[in-house]
Amino acid sequence: MTKRSRLRFSSWLLLTALGVGVPLPALAGVVNDVPSCYKANHIEPVGGTAYDRLIYVLIDQTVSWNSQLEHSLVNNLNRALKPGTKFVVAEFSAFSQGRYLQVIHTGILEKPLTQAQDNNTAIPKVKAFKACLRDQGTFARNMADTTAVSVMKQSTSTLDQSDIMAAIKQVSIAVRSDPAQDKVLLIASDGLENSSVTSFYGHGGVRDINPGVEIKKAAAADMFGDLGGARVYFLGGALMPSANTGSLSARNGYRDPQVLHNLSTFWREYFVKSNAKLMEFGEPTLLVPIRF
Repeated sequence: MTKRSRLRFSSWLLLTALGVGVPLPALAGVVNDVPSCYKANHIEPVGGTAYDRLIYVLIDQTVSWNSQLEHSLVNNLNRALKPGTKFVVAEFSAFSQGRYLQVIHTGILEKPLTQAQDNNTAIPKVKAFKACLRDQGTFARNMADTTAVSVMKQSTSTLDQSDIMAAIKQVSIAVRSDPAQDKVLLIASDGLENSSVTSFYGHGGVRDINPGVEIKKAAAADMFGDLGGARVYFLGGALMPSANTGSLSARNGYRDPQVLHNLSTFWREYFVKSNAKLMEFGEPTLLVPIRF
């Protein structure tokens, strides 16, 4: 890593630790926001790309997230952030509420040199590259973690609508076209669609949906995307704050097992039709950690 690149890493980490806001680059989220060790050391990655895995994090801002679920998301994200991984952190709510879908940060933790590259590169450059990768990993994980937590803390259940299917369809274009060989979509959402297409609410609570009927509504509204064979993990399924009215169970946030079953069945079928596989529907936490 060059002296200038190392200083950039160190300065960002220091400001983050102090809680000081760091101005975003003009193209934050659109391009790689993590400085490249390959470019800094004038080395070309094998195959033309420095990563082969993608984790796309999509966070619903219409949900009030608690600290336990914040930690769960960060832990799963960190577990996935290995060398050779690209991450994207995006947020959404409803397009009519001024909180439209937007990518906050994109970053790449680059692959190490191959043995052949290592053998054919000057020793000082190899040492500089390896030192750069260590700093890059710390920088990238801090960026991913702080971005995800910031989005979750700014989320609120006071927003009336949640265009979950529209958001997934929109990001499916980026997920499908990404050159990564292994793709994961991590969705932090209650899974409770509330849009012009359909609503999973009724009588002041969560409605017991008919999965087949709701799939037909999604098809009629052209709400399926193509996620390019991605694996999908849902964090926060059917999460709702305790109610002030209704039965005791409703006030305590109880969810009927049949309601949860039908909700997860809908999303499982939705992803089949969107060329993806739902690995787990967290109710609300993920019981099986994300692994590449």
